[in-house]
Amino acid sequence: MNNQSLIHWHSMFMGVALLAAARSKDARKRNGACIASADNKILGVGYNGLPRGCDDADASYWADDDHDPLHSRHSYIVHAEVNAILNCVVLPLTGGTIYTTQFPCPRCAQSIIQVGIRTVVYLDKKSHQTAANAASDKMFADAGLRVLSLNELEAASARWCGKLDDFIQQTGPELHGLHGLPGLPGT
Repeated sequence: MNNQSLIHWHSMFMGVALLAAARSKDARKRNGACIASADNKILGVGYNGLPRGCDDADASYWADDDHDPLHSRHSYIVHAEVNAILNCVVLPLTGGTIYTTQFPCPRCAQSIIQVGIRTVVYLDKKSHQTAANAASDKMFADAGLRVLSLNELEAASARWCGKLDDFIQQTGPELHGLHGLPGLPGT
């Protein structure tokens, strides 16, 4: 009998972040995050979306005029990292690791640092966000956090998560009766 896990811890936690991202209603970019303790317990999970009580059907929340905060989705969307922190089932988060589908923006970096998370593992990093990435990197470095892409941490986990993400994107909408909705694959 082979009593071994089928996946690594990193695969599991990033997989949870990918599954959480699938709950996001942001058609432009679905992001997820999962916070794990040093002893591999899930402490919190989140995805990017509107604050509770805000109507997802209100088009003004999803506008893309970044020169006008009233008409910019960036003014309203709570990022996955912050939602994972706010949704934590236990505190403190000191010494934990956050797994994010996208490299954290500076505002999320501030929250991650403030709650005592010590390691950040991310799946993708937006190459066109050079200045924002640099600001997050500076804060993480100054605060002594360990920051790694999943690929550099464990390439096998990165490959597995890439396949999981493809599977979610290709089969999720159809299997759940969401095929044909705006912003979803195949629409």
